[in-house]
Amino acid sequence: MATTEDATRKKESIFARLDKLNEFERRPVTPDKLQSGRYFAGLYAGEHVAATEFVIGALFVIWGARTFDVVVGLLLGNFLAVLSWTLVCAPIAVQTRLTLYWYFRQIGGPVLTVIYNLLNAVLYCILAGCMITVAASAVRIPFGIPPQTGWLPQDPLFVVVVIGVGAVVVTLAILGFKRLSQFAVVCSPWMLLMFVCGALMTLPTVGHVANWKTLWNVAEERIWSGPGPSVAVVKREGNQIILELENVKGRLQVLKEATGVAPAAEADPTQVPLPGFFLASTTSPKPEDFVPAEARLECIYGKLEEQPASGGQGKNESEEKAKTDSSSARYGNPSAVSAVTAVPTSIAEQPTEGPAAQPAPPQRGPRSQRGASSQGPGAGGGFMPPVVPVVEVPPQPPILGYRIRVESKSVPEPAAVKYVMPKSRGGVICNENFVPLQSFQAAVNAEHLSARSPIGFWHIVFFAWICNLAMHLGLSDMAIFRYAKSAWYGLYSAFGMFLGHYLAWMCAGIMGAAAARAFMQPLMQLDSGQVAYFALGWAGALAVIIAGWTTSNPTLYRAGLALQVITPNWPRWLVTFLAGTVTTAIACFPFVFLYLLDFVGIYGILLMPVGTIVVVEHWLFPIFGWQKFWSTRKGHLLNVAALIAWAVGLGLALVLWKMQWLHLFFLVIPVWFATAITYIVLAGLLGASKRDEASGQSGPLDSEPEAAVPEKIEAPTQASSPQPARKGIGQSRVLMGIFGLAALLCLVASVTFAWFVFAGYMSADKVKPTLLYLAFAYFVTGVLYLNYRERLQTARQGG
Repeated sequence: MATTEDATRKKESIFARLDKLNEFERRPVTPDKLQSGRYFAGLYAGEHVAATEFVIGALFVIWGARTFDVVVGLLLGNFLAVLSWTLVCAPIAVQTRLTLYWYFRQIGGPVLTVIYNLLNAVLYCILAGCMITVAASAVRIPFGIPPQTGWLPQDPLFVVVVIGVGAVVVTLAILGFKRLSQFAVVCSPWMLLMFVCGALMTLPTVGHVANWKTLWNVAEERIWSGPGPSVAVVKREGNQIILELENVKGRLQVLKEATGVAPAAEADPTQVPLPGFFLASTTSPKPEDFVPAEARLECIYGKLEEQPASGGQGKNESEEKAKTDSSSARYGNPSAVSAVTAVPTSIAEQPTEGPAAQPAPPQRGPRSQRGASSQGPGAGGGFMPPVVPVVEVPPQPPILGYRIRVESKSVPEPAAVKYVMPKSRGGVICNENFVPLQSFQAAVNAEHLSARSPIGFWHIVFFAWICNLAMHLGLSDMAIFRYAKSAWYGLYSAFGMFLGHYLAWMCAGIMGAAAARAFMQPLMQLDSGQVAYFALGWAGALAVIIAGWTTSNPTLYRAGLALQVITPNWPRWLVTFLAGTVTTAIACFPFVFLYLLDFVGIYGILLMPVGTIVVVEHWLFPIFGWQKFWSTRKGHLLNVAALIAWAVGLGLALVLWKMQWLHLFFLVIPVWFATAITYIVLAGLLGASKRDEASGQSGPLDSEPEAAVPEKIEAPTQASSPQPARKGIGQSRVLMGIFGLAALLCLVASVTFAWFVFAGYMSADKVKPTLLYLAFAYFVTGVLYLNYRERLQTARQGG
């Protein structure tokens, strides 16, 4: 009998941890389970310094954001996100003490809840798959697998790596949630400092920084320098399409394939083939109507200015202008590129301002002897200076811009053109900061239809706000804030927004811009693992792996939690395993690097209307005097008004986005109001305004009762001596302090070494191995510190 009980207890110990994490799934949290503010600060700081920060921070550089837009726009957008948590999500969570899953079930009914949870689970699987892909981008480095930056994996070994990383993540998600959450607490400060260290160590490779002013100048010119090359004019000349470019900002580059880094940029961009162009004979072509075309780059020259007569004041003015044009050409003024060549190079024409030129002293050593012997004897027994022939270099007109000629023999009368940026760097068109010409499709004499519009100030503000739209305005984080003692605990979300979504994003942008210059390749063709490895060595690769690991596990858990509503009789480990299998399959397709910003926006818009419906019924219905949970009280399995309001909001978003009337990031405001107004009108028509006086209920419906737990009567035990317990507590406190101080010193040392590289006292190659050793030391001491802290807490609770 005892053997059977032990086997049953052992079996439960493997899978019961997941069920214990969901102990308040269908009933309010009890007051004795409320958490302190420190819990929320650590939770948000850990979850929002994630693997995706490497990708999002780099995408701002790729899509041509400006420095002011990034610095100020992220401040405002993250502030709006914190307000959304504090004023919308946290108050409802504190008042109900319920998860959104159960609270929305009382509003929308079980059928709509199944739809919402199924959609939520799919989106969570995609997000967790993105994080596994980012982690795999670092694991691939020691295997020599090339970066995977397309829709489909380009190397079968990358799929093997993803499956291996996904297997580890899923296994740990099933067996070790408690320890994983604790390890994430240890990882959070180290990962944040790795972002800072990476920015400090790579910033000198981008530009010289001496003070805040030069830092701002470097950021404007070399990091967030604005949009890259784009098409301004599309016209036809005979059987050719002419594309005039804008936003070049300096010398236009056409990269070529090369085994090394140095020969990747071609000196003459007009001599490099331009792949990726297609032509069609109709203005509204289908994808199959486009045929490959040949393209070449040309310079647009201006008129040559008349040169003044030699000698006199005019000559000096011409020379001064040449010097000025030379300076502007050096810093990226295309109109002054060839002005320097217009200056005569004859020695006889050099100006004679100032004191008379003194003859140069003879050189000493073998070089002067060779020069003397090669020259014949001159008058007075001296040596004649070398005779320099007068070579007149014809001046060239200034370059005003660039254009691309596209033609195909198969399309004699082209009407539309399409460009698909090459996946490799050969033939990529970009500016001096390696920001490339984006893929686009356009018709002749029509407005340029690019695949992506440049990101401006308000784009960044709204993206920072909607990046976690499903969590705050969508109310998914009710599951977290139901444990808060006060609604003002929503302010603790600032630890995640301003450390992860502000500082980490900007540091990732600096590392990305430096990596693009080092590899002479557009950043969108480099994955997160390659960028982090370039900046920090193996410590950077480890940071990417851990960031993907610690963030994909809770995301995968949420997906399993959402799927529980449609699989109520399945064990939790099986649901998590199935969700993990789907997640790993998604992770094999590395689209995250190109479409993560869009996915985050779509993810928030799809789920946010549910939060809108909850907000309307929770706060506005009592103001109107309407009955809350009216549909469920009437016995409806489906709240038709909520379903239609959700569909109206999503339909409006789809129309505004596809018709290009509004950018994806700006859809949150019209969708919120459309959903709210539609739900209010339909709910009023369907009976929400008629209060059921017989029920007399306006609060939440009765939650499911707790399962009766038999009282466990423990046998009396002999009281132990308090002296050993106090001795154990004191010893644990001392060891906790020692290991905590050692972990802190590892973090301080890491930042110090990174600062030495930034200041020029040490080289990055010497510091990178040190950062890895410090990382291992930090994790060992940090885990030991956490272990002894738990022992102290357990001892205090037992006392």
